[in-house]
Amino acid sequence: MPPKFKRHLNDDDVTGSVKSERRNLLEEDSDEEEDFFLRGPAGPRFGPRNDKIRHVQNQVDEVIDVMQENITKVIERGERLDDLQDKSESLSDNATAFSNRSKQLRRQMWWRGCKMKALVALVAVILLLVIIISKWDLESFDYQELKSELTEVPASSDFEEHPSPSHPATGDTATGCGQLVWVGEPVTFRRAETIAGKYGVWMRDPEPVPPYTPETTWRVDAIGTDIRQVFEYDDSDQFMKGYPSKVHILPWSMESTGAIVYRGSLYFQRRKSRMVAKYDLKTETITVQKDIPSAGYHGQFPYSWGGYTDIDLAVDEMGLWVTYSTDKAKGAIILSKLDPETLEVEQTWKTNIRKQAVANSFMICGTLYTISSYSAPDATVNFSYHTATSTSEPLSIHFENRYGYSSMVDYNPTERKLFAWDNFNMVTYDIRLSRL
Repeated sequence: MPPKFKRHLNDDDVTGSVKSERRNLLEEDSDEEEDFFLRGPAGPRFGPRNDKIRHVQNQVDEVIDVMQENITKVIERGERLDDLQDKSESLSDNATAFSNRSKQLRRQMWWRGCKMKALVALVAVILLLVIIISKWDLESFDYQELKSELTEVPASSDFEEHPSPSHPATGDTATGCGQLVWVGEPVTFRRAETIAGKYGVWMRDPEPVPPYTPETTWRVDAIGTDIRQVFEYDDSDQFMKGYPSKVHILPWSMESTGAIVYRGSLYFQRRKSRMVAKYDLKTETITVQKDIPSAGYHGQFPYSWGGYTDIDLAVDEMGLWVTYSTDKAKGAIILSKLDPETLEVEQTWKTNIRKQAVANSFMICGTLYTISSYSAPDATVNFSYHTATSTSEPLSIHFENRYGYSSMVDYNPTERKLFAWDNFNMVTYDIRLSRL
């Protein structure tokens, strides 16, 4: 093994070695980058070789600027994204609130629509009820006046007329009877309050019995299918003020406007039948009931205004009467005198007056009088039939339908007045009879 030794280098050796190495490096080819690192920055005195470095430095600066700008943009973008997220969350919240409000509004509009439909339906139902009530129980002849003139119907050969020898002669001094020659203008007592009173009947008893007086008044509103109420008034003042002292409830429904009061009882036609009933107003009971033989009813042979006026009761100086028609009479008016106690038919006459060609009728002194129109203001009492002679004659006595719809006309022999119901209004007419 070679001997080991140790060489000791001094400072001069190291310095000389460095200088020698540096000299060798400088003598070889070098570029600007090596000169920069070996000789240090040259400043202006180094020349054009420094331009490349400066160019690189500028590019580095530009890249730095671009990166800084990009970083700034990224930061700004992040901020915008945060803002966008906040706005999207706010928009989502607003959309949820809008959805809730829209649902609430939709429910409100639905309820409002339901209420409006219900209101419209209610109005329609009310209008329908008004129409139904105003046309209740009226068929093809109701509300349609027959414009044709009076048509005479020949009496059937199977029906005999029987003059009544018991009737007093015209102009009898005991009864003050005579022939109708004049009808005055209507005097209005009061007006019905409801639609049920468009048609009706009002009356006073020409031969009252206690506790009733000649001023006691009864009234029936005739619109409806179940007419049972009869209003009773103690006197004219109560009647005009509309304060009934009593309301009778009939056990059966009444038909139309043909009822009358006579000797303390109400006589009326039972609904949908040819039966006539006697109702005692004091005891409030039906005391007698009787069918009118073969009489048409419920729209078979009404007056021209309709209203199921097939059977019409009347009172005059002679007593209790009923007018009607039958299939056998072919619509001609039949007139029968009734016993007020038993309702038995005492005597019957068949006229030559077609019932549906006249608007109404009434009895005075055993004579039947008919009215030409229920609505014309210048109507006339156009025909009379005398039971005493079984003869008829045309008339032309002015009769005013002031309110345009007379559904009832009856005679009160004690007051010598006609009682009528004219389109909600209760009126009377003065009359004048001839004295022969």
